[in-house]
Amino acid sequence: MLYNTAFFLNGLLVFFLVFEDRLVTPGWMYLVGRFHPLVLHFPLVVLLLFAGWVIVVEKPGSNRWHAGLADTLLLTGTLTAAVAALSGFVLSQEDGYEADAIFFHKWLGIGVSLGSLAWYAIPVRRTPWNFSAKAVAVVFILVTMAAGHLGGNLTHGNDFLIPAAGEKARVALEDAQVYRDLVQPVLQQKCYPCHNADKAKGGLQMHTRELLAKGGENGIPWDTTQADLGLLLRRVHLPANDKKHMPPRGKAQLTEDEVVLLTAWIKSGSGFDGKVSELPRESPLYSYAQAVLRTGSAEDMYAFKAADASRVAALNTNYRIVKPLAPESPALVVNFYNRAAFKNSDISDLLPVGDQVISMDLSKMPVGDEDLKTIARFSRLRKLLLNFTDIKGNTLSELKKLPFLKELALSGTAVTATHLKTLEEIPSLRDVYLWSTPLSADEFAHLKKSKKIRYESGFRSDTVVIALNAPTVENQEQILTGGTRIRLSHRIPGAEIRYNLDGTVPDSAVSAVYSGPIAISQNTKLVARAFRAGWLGSAPVERFFIKANYRADSVHLISPPDAKFKGKGGKTLSDGIRSITLPNSGDWLGYRDTDFQSDLFFRKPVKVSSVTLSMLQNLNRFIFPPARLEVWGGANPDSLALLKVIRPAMPKKMVPGNEDFLLEAGFEPRLLGCIRVIAKPVGKLPAWHPKKGEKGWVFVDEVIIN
Repeated sequence: MLYNTAFFLNGLLVFFLVFEDRLVTPGWMYLVGRFHPLVLHFPLVVLLLFAGWVIVVEKPGSNRWHAGLADTLLLTGTLTAAVAALSGFVLSQEDGYEADAIFFHKWLGIGVSLGSLAWYAIPVRRTPWNFSAKAVAVVFILVTMAAGHLGGNLTHGNDFLIPAAGEKARVALEDAQVYRDLVQPVLQQKCYPCHNADKAKGGLQMHTRELLAKGGENGIPWDTTQADLGLLLRRVHLPANDKKHMPPRGKAQLTEDEVVLLTAWIKSGSGFDGKVSELPRESPLYSYAQAVLRTGSAEDMYAFKAADASRVAALNTNYRIVKPLAPESPALVVNFYNRAAFKNSDISDLLPVGDQVISMDLSKMPVGDEDLKTIARFSRLRKLLLNFTDIKGNTLSELKKLPFLKELALSGTAVTATHLKTLEEIPSLRDVYLWSTPLSADEFAHLKKSKKIRYESGFRSDTVVIALNAPTVENQEQILTGGTRIRLSHRIPGAEIRYNLDGTVPDSAVSAVYSGPIAISQNTKLVARAFRAGWLGSAPVERFFIKANYRADSVHLISPPDAKFKGKGGKTLSDGIRSITLPNSGDWLGYRDTDFQSDLFFRKPVKVSSVTLSMLQNLNRFIFPPARLEVWGGANPDSLALLKVIRPAMPKKMVPGNEDFLLEAGFEPRLLGCIRVIAKPVGKLPAWHPKKGEKGWVFVDEVIIN
């Protein structure tokens, strides 16, 4: 019974393969497919055990070989391999898998299922000591491991088992880039497994900057004009049990710090080339960088020995905390509290662990210039915070004794430009903070000319100039029919909206000023910005609008669409709504075995000069532009004349994801009561396509008439 069941399941699998292009997968079947990662491991282990057993049996009659147990083991593997292969086949029908990436895994998995069935049926398995049986076992092990490896790549990424270039070395903080060294590693760990070149869930690939910015089927990942900052963070913040939550349940989730990182990066403009050193020190991005990046210099590897733990514990008081920089680190950081309880000896008391102290925060303590002589004895200090202390700067030269000092904070002190000159003689010093000091604007300007030290003066102006939000495009529809016009608005009173209709970015001088709804006479790319005195101009907002002068009074589909892609029938072509760019959205008319042919009728003849088809392209799913487009017209279906023939250019290589496009046929204006549109699918896919020679699909969702 088990063998016959396995035989039936393999027969069903072969049937599915033969008719794969015509299969309609109901939604509930995808649940079966998603069990594939759960069930596949059992047959892998059982079949590998059996194959290994065959290899180690060396002679007839060996007491290592138990024929009954071996039969049971192989039969169990055969049956479960068929179940795993069937569930994997169903899973492969979901969107998001690249044809090239899944091709070999699918066929190797099917080979394991059919091969194990054949192995059980042939006599050679009963004589495992023969060379032929052992050769079959070796081949079977290799095929099974190859199938498993390719499946692992699909799930976890190509470098899951063997990283492409080893572990990436951490860079110095001053050399780090925000995207490359902070954001990309998070995306690589938490997002790439489902959004890469081989597996693009939702049509989104994130492994290159260009594809990440392009977005997927549901749009671009971020939008700073929205309150939730767009799709990426919206999915991250969904409840964990929501099926759209990202990363999916069962995958490694983003930490709170990583969510803050992505939020701050998007708010800052989601740039790809900015450096960490250019960020404000109060930025969450800079704080994250400090937490995850090493400085990269030899002295920050902290080769010195740790201080005695009991001695460190004894130095902690209610007003002073001494603790390791990180678990297992020999470096110590010191923080002081309670100005009233502070004594100068509180600093010198730390000298027994002075060789381990690398950071000291004395902010708001009554520390004077004389105390700098004591502080200078902590020779391994990297970071010294003296904000709002009694420092005047007379003894700043003492700090030249600190060979590793990189960061010095003197905000709120009475230091002068003359005293600060001595800081240039500290070779390691990189950052000096001077907020709320008596230095003049000219003195700061002179200091900032330094090529060695970055002097941070903080906010020193009595006005704030920030950018306006982008204008709002109120039209929800993309296809404008009749007298429908484009409507814009802005939430800040007095903001002036300027726009261009040619796709270029408007400026505040010559671009048209929005004074009321905008009429268009053709397909138009609107770009608008907001301006107001005392504000920076907003980022541009872009929308593409399609002009449709006429809507057909009735539509007749001469050729019915494929049963899997029948949209809303003839209404699909004239409802004035562009479908979302998903083949399975239920809004597209799909044709493969027949030409798309449709008549559009008007009660009264209309003057027409162009007919435009709204179409879909997904090369991975065989959806191509039509091989030939014909537009016919006349008073009625019996008096049609050929008005235009177009042979669109075909793609030259595989382009991932879905893309909607317009195919326009223009001709001399004429009065028409009936228009017939014919689009012929590609008869044979090109040689570069994995399914070369097979038929292509044509997908249509709207016929636009002008």
